[in-house]
Amino acid sequence: MVVGAGPAGVMAALLARWQGLSVTLIEASASPGGQLHRVYGALTGVPGYSGAGAGLAVLLARQLEEGGIEWRGGCEASALESAGEGVRVAQASGGGVVARAALIATGLRNRTLGVPGERELAGRGVSTSGTRDRERVTGRRVVVVGGGDAAFENALILAATGCAVTLISRGVPRARPRFRQRVAAEPRIERLEGGRVTAILGTAAVEGVRVAGASGERVLPAEAVFVKIGQLPNTEWCRNAVACDADGYLCVDGNGATSQAAVWAAGDVTRPPVPTVAAASAGATYAVTAIRKALQG
Repeated sequence: MVVGAGPAGVMAALLARWQGLSVTLIEASASPGGQLHRVYGALTGVPGYSGAGAGLAVLLARQLEEGGIEWRGGCEASALESAGEGVRVAQASGGGVVARAALIATGLRNRTLGVPGERELAGRGVSTSGTRDRERVTGRRVVVVGGGDAAFENALILAATGCAVTLISRGVPRARPRFRQRVAAEPRIERLEGGRVTAILGTAAVEGVRVAGASGERVLPAEAVFVKIGQLPNTEWCRNAVACDADGYLCVDGNGATSQAAVWAAGDVTRPPVPTVAAASAGATYAVTAIRKALQG
């Protein structure tokens, strides 16, 4: 069985079927694609495809259908257990699936600030993508939270639409020099280092943020807040059964094997050196090839 229907999971399911294995694919969301649904700009490094992530997700769903792959949407994995010579994946809704081998491809999710107002104002000024929402906030005062490439790139995207941007990072930015240089040269972006957002303010919509710093707390007016503070692996459900690194990414060998017998992993959940669709597909290929050899003795 395959857990997760992003690029790695879909590739694994298709390859397993092509290699003559019986395969079941489960996915927490209602449709395949994983993080592709959050890629609003043009994908790069995907041979034969040019467009946003949602379009590629549609193609993956079509391939599953054409390949005759049994897949179940809305099935969130809740635990991983040994089951004889195989494994059992329990589901949050009850029940579970037993298989001779499992491949985990549950991917990542956006990290949240976890402050008052963030969840309440989601979709009403709180966003995770400047690419997706730039037209909604054109010319407005906005805050971007984060110190990495994604935060700096989003600040530049929003400034290009005429937004007055305040870019807040808790410490020294981690963004690559080319992003830092472009931000420093953009007069519509104000940098605020050493600031920590403690609350997002507003009732019907975002009205500002409360920021704590060395000199105390202050309120910055804003009509939108873009949270770009990194990602987390979706591994809470299996961390008790499989070895992970300090950040929760699954530890695997060169063939995707985990510390648990009969369990492999592929895709972003394994922290690949280059987190791309191509890398996810390659990892799935290695893992399924190893699974087939293991099942055939």
